[in-house]
Amino acid sequence: MSGRALQEGIASLSRGICFREASLDMVLSILTESAAKMAGVGRASIWALTEGQSELRCLSLYETASGRHVKGDSVRAEDYPVYFEALRNGGGLAADDALLHPLTAEFAADYLPRHNVTAVLDAPIHIRGALQGVFCLEQVGARRPWTISCQLFAQAVANLVTLALVEYEAEEARRQAQAASEQLRAAAGAA
Repeated sequence: MSGRALQEGIASLSRGICFREASLDMVLSILTESAAKMAGVGRASIWALTEGQSELRCLSLYETASGRHVKGDSVRAEDYPVYFEALRNGGGLAADDALLHPLTAEFAADYLPRHNVTAVLDAPIHIRGALQGVFCLEQVGARRPWTISCQLFAQAVANLVTLALVEYEAEEARRQAQAASEQLRAAAGAA
Protein backbone atom coordinates (compact mmCIF):
# COMPACT_ATOMS: atom_id res chain seq x y z
CA MET A 1 0.00 0.00 0.00
CA SER A 2 1.25 3.47 -0.80
CA GLY A 3 2.53 5.86 1.84
CA ARG A 4 -0.28 8.29 1.08
CA ALA A 5 -2.93 5.59 1.50
CA LEU A 6 -1.41 4.56 4.84
CA GLN A 7 -1.38 8.22 5.96
CA GLU A 8 -5.03 8.56 5.03
CA GLY A 9 -5.76 5.28 6.79
CA ILE A 10 -4.24 6.42 10.07
CA ALA A 11 -6.04 9.76 9.81
CA SER A 12 -9.30 7.88 9.31
CA LEU A 13 -8.62 5.65 12.32
CA SER A 14 -7.76 8.68 14.44
CA ARG A 15 -11.05 10.36 13.59
CA GLY A 16 -13.20 7.25 13.76
CA ILE A 17 -12.24 5.69 17.06
CA CYS A 18 -14.61 6.71 19.84
CA PHE A 19 -12.70 5.44 22.85
CA ARG A 20 -15.45 6.30 25.31
CA GLU A 21 -18.27 4.73 23.34
CA ALA A 22 -16.80 1.26 22.81
CA SER A 23 -15.31 -1.37 25.08
CA LEU A 24 -11.55 -1.78 25.11
CA ASP A 25 -11.90 -5.16 23.37
CA MET A 26 -13.97 -3.56 20.62
CA VAL A 27 -11.49 -0.71 20.10
CA LEU A 28 -8.56 -3.14 19.90
CA SER A 29 -10.48 -5.35 17.44
CA ILE A 30 -11.26 -2.34 15.25
CA LEU A 31 -7.62 -1.25 15.30
CA THR A 32 -6.20 -4.68 14.40
CA GLU A 33 -8.73 -5.39 11.65
CA SER A 34 -8.44 -1.94 10.12
CA ALA A 35 -4.64 -1.94 10.29
CA ALA A 36 -4.36 -5.38 8.68
CA LYS A 37 -6.64 -4.37 5.82
CA MET A 38 -5.02 -0.94 5.31
CA ALA A 39 -1.48 -2.37 5.34
CA GLY A 40 -2.46 -5.36 3.21
CA VAL A 41 -1.01 -7.94 5.61
CA GLY A 42 -2.20 -11.34 6.75
CA ARG A 43 -2.23 -10.63 10.48
CA ALA A 44 -2.25 -7.67 12.84
CA SER A 45 -2.05 -8.00 16.60
CA ILE A 46 -1.67 -6.19 19.90
CA TRP A 47 0.40 -7.79 22.67
CA ALA A 48 0.75 -6.67 26.30
CA LEU A 49 3.78 -7.30 28.47
CA THR A 50 3.08 -8.95 31.81
CA GLU A 51 4.53 -7.74 35.10
CA GLY A 52 8.26 -8.35 35.06
CA GLN A 53 8.23 -8.41 31.24
CA SER A 54 8.47 -12.20 31.22
CA GLU A 55 5.64 -12.78 28.76
CA LEU A 56 3.66 -11.12 25.98
CA ARG A 57 -0.08 -11.86 25.96
CA CYS A 58 -2.20 -11.30 22.88
CA LEU A 59 -4.98 -8.79 23.57
CA SER A 60 -6.29 -8.82 20.01
CA LEU A 61 -5.28 -10.50 16.76
CA TYR A 62 -7.00 -10.24 13.39
CA GLU A 63 -6.40 -12.79 10.62
CA THR A 64 -7.27 -11.36 7.23
CA ALA A 65 -7.77 -14.65 5.37
CA SER A 66 -10.29 -16.05 7.85
CA GLY A 67 -11.71 -12.72 9.04
CA ARG A 68 -11.23 -14.08 12.56
CA HIS A 69 -10.51 -12.15 15.75
CA VAL A 70 -8.69 -14.09 18.48
CA LYS A 71 -6.86 -13.31 21.71
CA GLY A 72 -5.18 -15.05 24.60
CA ASP A 73 -2.10 -16.54 22.95
CA SER A 74 1.19 -15.83 24.70
CA VAL A 75 4.92 -15.94 24.09
CA ARG A 76 7.43 -16.23 26.91
CA ALA A 77 10.73 -14.41 27.28
CA GLU A 78 12.48 -17.62 28.27
CA ASP A 79 11.57 -19.11 24.87
CA TYR A 80 12.52 -16.01 22.84
CA PRO A 81 15.27 -14.22 24.80
CA VAL A 82 16.82 -12.37 21.85
CA TYR A 83 13.47 -10.94 20.76
CA PHE A 84 12.50 -9.88 24.28
CA GLU A 85 15.88 -8.24 24.84
CA ALA A 86 15.41 -6.27 21.61
CA LEU A 87 11.94 -5.18 22.80
CA ARG A 88 13.32 -4.01 26.13
CA ASN A 89 16.03 -2.02 24.36
CA GLY A 90 13.56 0.26 22.72
CA GLY A 91 12.72 0.69 19.12
CA GLY A 92 10.60 -1.10 16.61
CA LEU A 93 11.55 -4.07 14.54
CA ALA A 94 11.26 -4.52 10.78
CA ALA A 95 12.11 -8.06 9.70
CA ASP A 96 11.66 -8.38 5.92
CA ASP A 97 12.62 -12.06 6.23
CA ALA A 98 11.49 -13.18 9.67
CA LEU A 99 13.12 -16.60 9.35
CA LEU A 100 16.57 -15.07 8.87
CA HIS A 101 16.39 -11.80 10.79
CA PRO A 102 18.57 -12.05 13.93
CA LEU A 103 15.81 -10.71 16.22
CA THR A 104 13.03 -13.01 14.95
CA ALA A 105 14.94 -16.13 13.86
CA GLU A 106 14.24 -17.86 17.18
CA PHE A 107 10.52 -17.92 16.15
CA ALA A 108 11.45 -20.08 13.12
CA ALA A 109 11.07 -23.33 15.06
CA ASP A 110 7.38 -22.90 15.83
CA TYR A 111 5.51 -19.59 15.65
CA LEU A 112 6.47 -18.47 12.14
CA PRO A 113 5.78 -21.75 10.29
CA ARG A 114 2.62 -22.44 12.33
CA HIS A 115 1.11 -19.17 11.08
CA ASN A 116 2.94 -19.08 7.70
CA VAL A 117 4.46 -15.73 8.71
CA THR A 118 7.32 -14.56 6.50
CA ALA A 119 7.83 -10.91 7.52
CA VAL A 120 7.25 -9.12 10.83
CA LEU A 121 6.92 -5.43 11.67
CA ASP A 122 6.66 -4.53 15.36
CA ALA A 123 6.08 -1.12 16.93
CA PRO A 124 6.47 -0.66 20.69
CA ILE A 125 3.56 0.45 22.87
CA HIS A 126 4.65 2.82 25.64
CA ILE A 127 2.54 4.24 28.46
CA ARG A 128 4.07 7.03 30.53
CA GLY A 129 7.46 6.23 29.03
CA ALA A 130 7.42 2.54 29.99
CA LEU A 131 7.24 -0.30 27.49
CA GLN A 132 3.85 -1.99 27.87
CA GLY A 133 3.60 -4.11 24.75
CA VAL A 134 3.88 -4.26 21.00
CA PHE A 135 1.72 -3.74 17.93
CA CYS A 136 2.60 -6.29 15.27
CA LEU A 137 1.98 -6.56 11.52
CA GLU A 138 2.75 -9.96 10.01
CA GLN A 139 2.96 -10.80 6.32
CA VAL A 140 1.65 -14.26 5.52
CA GLY A 141 2.87 -16.10 2.44
CA ALA A 142 5.15 -14.12 0.13
CA ARG A 143 7.73 -11.97 1.87
CA ARG A 144 7.68 -8.21 1.46
CA PRO A 145 10.01 -5.41 2.41
CA TRP A 146 8.72 -3.02 5.08
CA THR A 147 8.81 0.51 3.71
CA ILE A 148 9.36 3.54 5.90
CA SER A 149 5.67 4.39 5.32
CA CYS A 150 4.64 0.99 6.71
CA GLN A 151 6.91 1.48 9.71
CA LEU A 152 5.45 4.93 10.42
CA PHE A 153 1.94 3.51 9.99
CA ALA A 154 2.65 0.72 12.50
CA GLN A 155 3.98 3.22 15.04
CA ALA A 156 0.95 5.47 14.53
CA VAL A 157 -1.37 2.51 15.19
CA ALA A 158 0.70 1.62 18.28
CA ASN A 159 0.16 5.21 19.46
CA LEU A 160 -3.60 4.80 19.00
CA VAL A 161 -3.41 1.61 21.06
CA THR A 162 -1.64 3.62 23.77
CA LEU A 163 -4.44 6.20 23.71
CA ALA A 164 -7.06 3.46 23.97
CA LEU A 165 -5.30 1.81 26.92
CA VAL A 166 -4.80 5.12 28.74
CA GLU A 167 -8.43 6.10 28.18
CA TYR A 168 -9.60 2.71 29.47
CA GLU A 169 -7.36 3.08 32.53
CA ALA A 170 -8.73 6.60 33.18
CA GLU A 171 -12.33 5.43 32.78
CA GLU A 172 -11.74 2.60 35.26
CA ALA A 173 -10.26 5.08 37.74
CA ARG A 174 -13.28 7.38 37.30
CA ARG A 175 -15.66 4.47 37.93
CA GLN A 176 -13.78 3.43 41.06
CA ALA A 177 -13.69 7.00 42.35
CA GLN A 178 -17.41 7.42 41.72
CA ALA A 179 -18.21 4.13 43.50
CA ALA A 180 -16.04 5.15 46.47
CA SER A 181 -17.73 8.56 46.58
CA GLU A 182 -21.18 6.95 46.57
CA GLN A 183 -20.17 4.57 49.36
CA LEU A 184 -18.85 7.50 51.38
CA ARG A 185 -22.11 9.44 50.90
CA ALA A 186 -24.17 6.41 51.85
CA ALA A 187 -22.06 5.88 54.97
CA ALA A 188 -22.32 9.59 55.88
CA GLY A 189 -26.08 9.51 55.31
CA ALA A 190 -26.46 6.45 57.53
CA ALA A 191 -24.48 8.11 60.31
